[in-house]
Amino acid sequence: MNRILRAWLFGSRPYIALHYLFPTALGIFIGMHKFDRPLYLLPSVFLFLAIFFSYQASIVINDINDIKSDEFSKRKTPLNSGEIKVEEYRNWGIVFVAIALALGLLIGYRMFLIILLGNVLHFLYSSPPFRLKRFYPISILLISIGALLTAIAGYALYEPAKPFLSFPLKSTLFIVIPLFFGLNFRDLADYEGDRKTEVQTLFTIFGLNKGRIINAFLILFSYLIVPIILGYPLLFIATLPLGICSMLFCLKKPFKEKSIFYCYYILIIILTIIFNLNPEIVIE
Repeated sequence: MNRILRAWLFGSRPYIALHYLFPTALGIFIGMHKFDRPLYLLPSVFLFLAIFFSYQASIVINDINDIKSDEFSKRKTPLNSGEIKVEEYRNWGIVFVAIALALGLLIGYRMFLIILLGNVLHFLYSSPPFRLKRFYPISILLISIGALLTAIAGYALYEPAKPFLSFPLKSTLFIVIPLFFGLNFRDLADYEGDRKTEVQTLFTIFGLNKGRIINAFLILFSYLIVPIILGYPLLFIATLPLGICSMLFCLKKPFKEKSIFYCYYILIIILTIIFNLNPEIVIE
């Protein structure tokens, strides 16, 4: 058990797991303020856990299908490090999905269906015969839609009847567009594996050097588009320096993914303060 737990913690990717909890919290925030209701604490906790375990299941699916790619990229995972066998790892993925779906069902059958849809998207993204991560930019769009789905799940705690139809358009654009332009950096460390396994990414299409430059400008754009979408020009005071820092981190060698996440987390903290002071910025 200690070996399996160690393998799970080793491969849990906390930076990205934390990322998926932010739009979930945003969806809850929008629902609370749009319908003038208090925080539903226990359902919210269940939802956060459901999203977390859904993402852990997606890691398992992705690692199993990317064994060769990860070996080429020298990315350490529980599988290629020898910490766990494929069969054991697959069983843990099934357990993670079961936990996520059970938590969704505890909230309600509609939430169960939303959590199920999220896991289906993960499967389509990573697994054959679809394996949509092979096709750029569909792969990045699916990741962005996955983040949007977690926000809609949070919102559905307050609007279970038609959460997809009534979720604010501005919030949808605020989530999907910046992530679509800003998430290419996640493929940089996997360049060799993606190239040798014929997975299309920004870097395999344009080449590593040109791809790094394009990615750097795209991530800067992803920060600069946020104040425009929200209609809040003062936010440029934060997004411009954070975008420039992220841009430089993308160009720096050796590339360190966690530096990009640190900038992202700082923006989340700033946005949290602004949204609490002025909720209509994101709810309209």
